[in-house]
Amino acid sequence: MCLGFPGRVVAIDRAGATIDTEGRRRRASMLLLPDLEIGEWVWVAAGTVVERVPPGDVDDIRMTLQAAIAADASGTPGPGEGQVPS
Repeated sequence: MCLGFPGRVVAIDRAGATIDTEGRRRRASMLLLPDLEIGEWVWVAAGTVVERVPPGDVDDIRMTLQAAIAADASGTPGPGEGQVPS
């Protein structure tokens, strides 16, 4: 399984982009989105920027991820877990 994460582009060079996520900086390829700009919010998967994230969606995504992490740490079901499909 590949897990992606949101982040903000903080630097760009010939080799790719530096993405900041909650204070952690990671390198990512810009192969799929070569026209990125510093300050844009993006979704990174498998070390590659795969899409832009609208700024209005960033807080919702971050809150959902934080809730899932907290639920996992406490052993309680996270959003959507433990529900029977209809």
